[in-house]
Amino acid sequence: MKRIIFALLVCCSVVLSAQNTEYLDDEKMTKFANDLTKLPFSERDVILKAVDLYKATFKDDKECGDWGYQLLYYYHELACEDKTNTLHKTWSDEQIRALKVHDIEVISGIRSGMKSFEKEYSKYGYRVISYEDTSYAIEVQPAFLYNRVKDCLTKDYAYYRKGWINEHDVPPYWHAKLVVSLSEVMRRIQWRDELLDAHPDFIRYDLVTRELENLSFIVTKGLEHTAVYDDKGVIKKEYKDALQAYYRVHTKTTWGLYYTEYIHRLALNKYRNSDDIDRWVLRTLFPEDRKNIDPLLKYKDILVDNLMD
Repeated sequence: MKRIIFALLVCCSVVLSAQNTEYLDDEKMTKFANDLTKLPFSERDVILKAVDLYKATFKDDKECGDWGYQLLYYYHELACEDKTNTLHKTWSDEQIRALKVHDIEVISGIRSGMKSFEKEYSKYGYRVISYEDTSYAIEVQPAFLYNRVKDCLTKDYAYYRKGWINEHDVPPYWHAKLVVSLSEVMRRIQWRDELLDAHPDFIRYDLVTRELENLSFIVTKGLEHTAVYDDKGVIKKEYKDALQAYYRVHTKTTWGLYYTEYIHRLALNKYRNSDDIDRWVLRTLFPEDRKNIDPLLKYKDILVDNLMD
């Protein structure tokens, strides 16, 4: 049984690197990328023009439209650099921080102007973020484009993007510490595992797999400040119970099989961790010979080469 499960995992590891680019129309995507570069990039409302361009380009082609959406999102992200420059030309870091932490003494005289700045840029899918209150930037509002073009996406890809957006602002860990519940981590694993199991030809199988690997690292390797094992090296009951509950339901999915094999290896060692188990986890989750090639790199390069001089 152990050999069968491991063989299945080896087969799965080959599939994990697969990408379904069947509907990636090179001619259409190249034209879309070039057309994006012709828009007035520095104007704050350029993303609305980009949305109109996207809809016109992919109105009758949802399959390629899934790819076009990803490039459109990248375009929106690129625009954040230009908008961040505007942010810092308009306000000092002290003023931006005061706005973010609601420091009335500092911003009492400029509150109206700063609120207007935020409100204006939010109309185009931007928001001010802080990195540990030491630096500030403009980033994309994750749902902005999705809410405007979701009807142009295939059902499966729209489902993935909606799930990703719902989780975007609540990362699972921070400073090597789990900051969501274990049940939430397992929920995030479940819908992704089930998505790939039901749709082995999903166009971003590779991307979703990367997300599953990172989530699985949390529950089978642990974080520096949230350990999977107790001080004797024995897997904690809550992790063992969660993983067993998962694979008893998901008996044939890629990640159900992974957790089955993981717990099986622990069971043979009286549920204690070992160097061999650690190496197996890392080797399985992050195979050294895997190639990570972004199918959109060619089109992203067109944007970068023409917009980021």
